[in-house]
Amino acid sequence: MTSVTMLTTDRHVLAEGPAWDTATATVSWIDIEAGRVFVGRLDSDDRVEVIRTLDFDERVGCAFRLGNAQFLVALERRLALVDALGNVTTSRELLPEGRRFNDGVIDPAGRLIVGGLSMTGDHSGNVLLRLEHDGAITTLDDDLGLSNGLGFSPDGATLYSIDSTANVVYARSYDYESGEAGARREFARIDDATPDGLAVDAEGGLWVALWGGSGIRHLDALGHPHGDIELDVPHVTSLAFVGSSLNRALVTTASRDLSPAEVERHPGAGMLFLVDLPVAGQPAHRWRPVALPQ
Repeated sequence: MTSVTMLTTDRHVLAEGPAWDTATATVSWIDIEAGRVFVGRLDSDDRVEVIRTLDFDERVGCAFRLGNAQFLVALERRLALVDALGNVTTSRELLPEGRRFNDGVIDPAGRLIVGGLSMTGDHSGNVLLRLEHDGAITTLDDDLGLSNGLGFSPDGATLYSIDSTANVVYARSYDYESGEAGARREFARIDDATPDGLAVDAEGGLWVALWGGSGIRHLDALGHPHGDIELDVPHVTSLAFVGSSLNRALVTTASRDLSPAEVERHPGAGMLFLVDLPVAGQPAHRWRPVALPQ
């Protein structure tokens, strides 16, 4: 039986974007609606100690630690660099009004890839963007409903992406040296819940967080399902492999859209969980710094 442990933290509205930084042995995650980035340490008693927070006056889509306590952050419509003292440098607005950034990933060459969603109910025309080494912006997709979980195969030759409104996990060929990305194809369809975030293990399997599905679904490298890990929360949002052996998952959840009675029935809603997995993950790629678009 898989071990699932709820961590002691404050309840989040929409926790997302968990990440493990090997160099500092720290974890980070965000609360999108609160506009907050958290940095913490896991201890031997399966607890997390929050050692730093970054607060913004707008929603946060994703955040990546760069070393030396610096972060690359996707705010609502801009990208931002945060230095060790908390000073913030931002890009120009990269999305139109009524849309915001959501999930992101760093590719094997150190480029940021980040997607967007609509906040107005018009779930069409959302984008998946890539920040190039020269600071230019490349549009990989411009026809998404809600861009969500992103990840790479172990060899870096396949990019996986989720469109939550289409209930589809996509795959495409990806040459990270040249930056050439192939056409996306349907890798797996999830119709009994909404796919949200994802993580790819060292064997090429995918682990998909299920919003409205109370768990994580394991897909093999061919897209075939191999069962769910259940959590007693309605909305599971994302996960990342963490720890020195990368064989545990830090799982984020949400309390958003739940009534007080539903939160009472599911006290883990909005909390973080640690899940022991039978396979190890991959180390995260680190962003190669460039000047933000102005």
